[in-house]
Amino acid sequence: MRLATCVGHRLVALAVAGLSATGCAVLGPAAIKSGRAAYNDAIVATNNQQVLAMIVRMRYGEPSGLLAVSSVTANLHIQTSIGSEFGFGPDSNFEGNLTPLSAGVAYEENPTISYTPVQGEKYLRQLLSPLPIDLTVLLLGALGNSPEAMTLLVKGINGTQNPDFVADASVEADARFGRIVVLLAELGRTGRLTWAQEPGEPPSFVLALRGEGTAYAQQIGELYGLLGFAAPRDLDDVVTLPVHLGVGKPGKAAIQLRTRSLYDIFSIAAASVDVPEEHIQSGLAPRLAAAGSAGQSIRIQGSKSCPRSAMIAVKRHGWWYFIDGTDTRSKVTFRLIEALMSVRMAEAVEQRATPVLTVPVSR
Repeated sequence: MRLATCVGHRLVALAVAGLSATGCAVLGPAAIKSGRAAYNDAIVATNNQQVLAMIVRMRYGEPSGLLAVSSVTANLHIQTSIGSEFGFGPDSNFEGNLTPLSAGVAYEENPTISYTPVQGEKYLRQLLSPLPIDLTVLLLGALGNSPEAMTLLVKGINGTQNPDFVADASVEADARFGRIVVLLAELGRTGRLTWAQEPGEPPSFVLALRGEGTAYAQQIGELYGLLGFAAPRDLDDVVTLPVHLGVGKPGKAAIQLRTRSLYDIFSIAAASVDVPEEHIQSGLAPRLAAAGSAGQSIRIQGSKSCPRSAMIAVKRHGWWYFIDGTDTRSKVTFRLIEALMSVRMAEAVEQRATPVLTVPVSR
C-alpha cells in the first residue's frame, strides 16, 4: 500500500506540473498570438461592413449611424481540476472500476467591448467640410499619384472641373481635368513629381517638378499650360508650384485645388450601388443622376442571394450588396473611402469619461 500511495503522489505531481505548463502557455504570449489577430480581424471586418452599409443606406435615401470601437478588454480565466481514486480491500472489489488519475482544464474568455456613437456638430462638420490640403497631399503622395485617387478626392484644379454627377448627358466633361490627372500620374511614376511639405508654421505644401530630358520637359510644359501658366525656361532643376485650397485660377503660378467632402465621396459611391429596378420603380430607392468620372472607380454590386466571392457584403431590403473580391479597382477605392472615414470618425469622436455603450460578452 505504501508503494501504491507513493506512485499516486508522483502521478499527481506530474499532472499538476503539466497543467501549470498548459496554463502558462494559454495565459502568456500564446494568448496574445491567438486573441489579438482575432479581435483585429473582427474590428476591420465590422468597420468595412459599417462603411458599406452607410453607402447602401444613402443610396436608398435612408438615415444611418456609426459606432466607433473605443476599447476592447479581454479577461482570461483558466481553471484546473485533478481527481484520483484508490481502492481498499481485496482487488476483486474494485478491479476495472477505478480511474487512478483524472485531470481537466477549463478555459474561459470574457471580453468587454465599449462603443462610442459618432454624432454631434463636430462629426457633421467633418462629414461636410472639404478634405484639408495636408490630408489630400499626403494621400496623393502615398497612393503614387493614382488617377483614381486624384479623380475621387479632387473636384477641380485651377478652374478645370471634375463634377460629382452628370445631370445632362449632352454636356461634355472638361477634358483638361482628365489630362492633368494623367500627366501627374505619369510624372509621378517616373520620379519627376513629388508632393512635399515646406518647413515653417503654418505648414505649406508644394508640387515639386524636375523636367530634365526633352520628353519630361514637354510633359511639364503641357501641365503648366493646362494649369493656365507659362512653363519656366529651365526645367533641368527642380521647380515648385505652391498648393492651396481654393476656387478658380490663382493669380500666379500655383495649384489651386477644390477637394471633395466625405459626404460628396459617399454620395458618389452611393450612385454606384446596383439597386434592382423594381426598388426604383416603387420609390424605395430614388433615381439618381449618373456619377461623373469619379464614380467609375467603384462598383457595388447587388444580388438576391449571398455572394460567395465578396470582399465585403451587407444585406438591405432583401438584397445583398457587395464588392467583388476580384474587382481590384473597386477594392482600392473602397479602402481609400474606409481610411478617410476612420480618420474623420477619430477626429469627431468626443472624449468621454466613461463609454457610452459597454457590452460585456460572456458565456
